[in-house]
Amino acid sequence: MSRTTRLLLLVAFVAALVRLPGLGYPTEEYFDEVYHAKTALQYLRGEPPTEWVHPPLAKLLIAAGVLVFGYEPWSFRLAPALAGILLAPVFLLLALRVLATERAALFATALLLVDGVYLVQSRIAMTNVFAVLFQLLAALLMLRALSQERLLPGAMAAAGIALGLALATRWTSLWAWGFLGLVFLAKRGRRAFSPRELLLGALAFLVLPAAVYLLSYVPWMRQGHTVADVLRTQRDVWAYHANLTATHTYFSPWWTWPWLYRHTWYFWFSGEGCVRGIVALGNPAIWWASVPVSLWALVTGIRWRDEARLFCGAGFFLLYVPWGLSPRTLNFSHYLFEAIPYACLALGIWLDRRWDRGQALLARGYLVLAVALFLVFLPFLTAIPIPTPLWSFRFPTGAGIWTWFPSWI
Repeated sequence: MSRTTRLLLLVAFVAALVRLPGLGYPTEEYFDEVYHAKTALQYLRGEPPTEWVHPPLAKLLIAAGVLVFGYEPWSFRLAPALAGILLAPVFLLLALRVLATERAALFATALLLVDGVYLVQSRIAMTNVFAVLFQLLAALLMLRALSQERLLPGAMAAAGIALGLALATRWTSLWAWGFLGLVFLAKRGRRAFSPRELLLGALAFLVLPAAVYLLSYVPWMRQGHTVADVLRTQRDVWAYHANLTATHTYFSPWWTWPWLYRHTWYFWFSGEGCVRGIVALGNPAIWWASVPVSLWALVTGIRWRDEARLFCGAGFFLLYVPWGLSPRTLNFSHYLFEAIPYACLALGIWLDRRWDRGQALLARGYLVLAVALFLVFLPFLTAIPIPTPLWSFRFPTGAGIWTWFPSWI
């Protein structure tokens, strides 16, 4: 067994340690599970889906666990948990390809593993973790394809299928699609406009994604709908998001997300002398650093023509900033999760440089801080019971152990 294989198995095991235990709690649907989990069950029953404002693929994957084990909380969360586990080795492979050293790749992967939103989205029957998994898989496969002097049809097709899977999960994957399109043009240069590479580019970015996207609607079409109905549904999906006027307690403007101004509480229970909660809170050590380190990667990447830094910085901003242009106004901070892996890649580069420049203590300290914050918030990422007096404790400043600012409640 190679060293890389051992590392891939290790990160998958670490991811599984905090994703599989206690997957059956809460014992009822919570937050958007009331839409996505129930829709998965409706697909299995051949009933019209309640949730249609996102493409079907994530709900169909959730339905796989329900099909095998029945409609139980742990079973409709099983596919997201497996996706979250698989995401760790996929990200490590991407980091090993992008970053200059194995150490930098391990730093980046360790940081992603201790992000709170990544964990929470892996333990709930929602669509987000599938989108990030397929986006990163598409990035990995596209970079592998572009590393060849002569593009190979099979490699480009694999990347195109992964892009299709991402788009068939969430429309926000269009930003990853656009980012990888720019990567394709930047890596191939003038060759991208040769007849052969134009055809392969069309295959990877248009034909196969469209085919996979359409195939994800086959279970719905088997209920008596046509391809024309699928096309009309896309218009309705756009209209829904563009005209959404609903409000929510945990709404937050897109520009506040990296600063963790307002995160989303998915679940809350109080009684029997304890509290239990689930909050989609990013790791402060990562999210607060995400914009500065990505900006550093982008600026220094341009200055020194460093492709790795450009990839990390551009990836973060191109998957984040479009939220400021989105017509949808009801947004939540956990949407930044799609951009966070690229910030982790940039942090991997930065920490690796600190290590090589005699500042290993700084790098170690940062990693210890990130892990410590993950462990502090772990009870409210996985609904571990906390004694009520401990939850109610306040420091002289008014902050609690888990509620540092008034907007965190």
